[in-house]
Amino acid sequence: MFKDKNTIIGFGLLAILFFAYFTITSIQSKDANAKKEIDRRKQDSIAQLNAPKVTPEQRQQFIKDSIDLEKNKTVNAAGSFKNFLTGTETLTYVENDLLKIGFSNKGARPAQIILKKFKNYNNELVHLLGDTADSFGYGINPGINTGKLFFTLKSNTKNADGSTTVIYELLDSSGKSLTHAFIVKPNSYAFDLNIQLQGAGSLVTGNTINLLNHVMVDQQDNDKKYESQSTYFSLLKDGDYDQYNAGSSRTFEVEKPVKWYGYKQRFFSSILLSNVDMKNTKVEIVHQPDSSQKMYLAKTSTNIPLQANGTASLQFYTGPNDYNTLSSLGQQTKNIVQLHSQPFGFVKWINRGVVMPVFNWLLKHAGSVGLAIALLTLFIRLLIIPLTYSSYKSGAKMKALRPDLDKLKLKYKDDQQGYAVEQMKLFKQAGVSPLGGCLPALFQIPIFFALFALFTAHVGVRGESFLWAKDLSMYDDVIKFGFNIPLLGNHLSVFAITACITSFFISIYSMSMTPDQNNPVLKYMPYFFPIIMLFIFNNLPSALTWYYTVSNVVTLLIQFVIQNYVINPDKIKLQIEENKKRVKPKSKFQERYEQMLEAQKKAKQGK
Repeated sequence: MFKDKNTIIGFGLLAILFFAYFTITSIQSKDANAKKEIDRRKQDSIAQLNAPKVTPEQRQQFIKDSIDLEKNKTVNAAGSFKNFLTGTETLTYVENDLLKIGFSNKGARPAQIILKKFKNYNNELVHLLGDTADSFGYGINPGINTGKLFFTLKSNTKNADGSTTVIYELLDSSGKSLTHAFIVKPNSYAFDLNIQLQGAGSLVTGNTINLLNHVMVDQQDNDKKYESQSTYFSLLKDGDYDQYNAGSSRTFEVEKPVKWYGYKQRFFSSILLSNVDMKNTKVEIVHQPDSSQKMYLAKTSTNIPLQANGTASLQFYTGPNDYNTLSSLGQQTKNIVQLHSQPFGFVKWINRGVVMPVFNWLLKHAGSVGLAIALLTLFIRLLIIPLTYSSYKSGAKMKALRPDLDKLKLKYKDDQQGYAVEQMKLFKQAGVSPLGGCLPALFQIPIFFALFALFTAHVGVRGESFLWAKDLSMYDDVIKFGFNIPLLGNHLSVFAITACITSFFISIYSMSMTPDQNNPVLKYMPYFFPIIMLFIFNNLPSALTWYYTVSNVVTLLIQFVIQNYVINPDKIKLQIEENKKRVKPKSKFQERYEQMLEAQKKAKQGK
């Protein structure tokens, strides 16, 4: 483009000069800005040093002014009830045979509830209310929560029916008033609250109160982690029972109408019931640290419509998760006692209809919970005795067929399909079902899960000791490691060991009654299955592992008696020989099974 070399060299030098100029200018500009920033910081430091110091008195004054400002806001929000913002909190105690309730004049609310029949892991009476985080109140116009107001104790009256009525009242100069009347009944975990708002139209909006209820749920059992597995926020929404796991922090809204809600622990619950539907219910579960003796803080907000006369009727239940007691409350509160475990939801009907009524009767008459469990085990074994006899009779037949099966093994050797076909024919001829011995074991699976749910939830088992177990509702930890073993824990349950050992003997016996197994997994099952069971049973309630131990011992005794004194081997052999002579039509299952085995045999020969 440029033919003159001097021109090209000139443009190149100009480019270099421009680049050098802009580079040097940029560096000088940065240095100047840095110097300005250093000078600014020096001036700020000098200004701070020369600034007047804030004295402790001035700091205290600032805090006081902030508190006064907040108080003024609260006073303004209280409106005509501002004179009730100050006072001295006092508790009025009311007791019956089951509860001790401390009613507070601040907020006119139950501030402390003690169960007189139950103790916690520290051997202290169970408190279901009494933490500083607990609160109860509702908003009134222009914008104050009743939980901050000091009510006047109007009366504390013992009634003719044995109940006690405690009435708190707030009355302003304009005639508006708030009245909270508590009724504590004898021999009951439930008590009533009747709220009366005089001048409700000006006190609340839409003739509805927004109830705010905070409850700190305390740890009651020795193992917090174990207890947290059974902590729920329970409620009846739109006619259906539901529950939300409270083992971790969560926030949720319930869009459907709520009839009651409750804070459920493993063995205790605090429930609030309403005579009308509660709406727009919002819940926040704040899980407490593992090192704390608190389970979770539940913050509940819900709207309760008032009656035309400005009243609302509520009922509190603070007590054990006893099925019969909760059933008396109605409204499906009995579902709080979870008498089933997934995936066996149907076992709750076994518990409700048979097992739990029998167990409750035994608890009253047996003298100890451990003995009651042993007697319950005998009762269950009596129920399934026809299946048990059929099972052992089938086992005896299998044992009588063993010589014939040994001959078939020698004949077919490595031909597994051929052996299976002939084995099936032999079973059919002899009238033997290879699955006959499995029926009792299969039948006991739902029973096991029913008892697992029962002993996990039944408050009658809680805190009861038996032999070396201090609490049958928990695992026994007689053998402690001092360290944690994965899947096993930091202990070894003795009842779990006895359950596994007795299961081992049953497995050995069962294997002796069945044909030899070529499958190594089935062959060695009796040896490693009890070890697997130990890992499962080690953290189960002692009541369940004690039941399983007794059940296994009874099974071994029944096996011994039936095999030696009831079943006659010679008669069984004669019966089998007679059955072999009879021509019996094949079942559809047998035909399909034989066809499948024959097809497998041909396919193998084709290869």
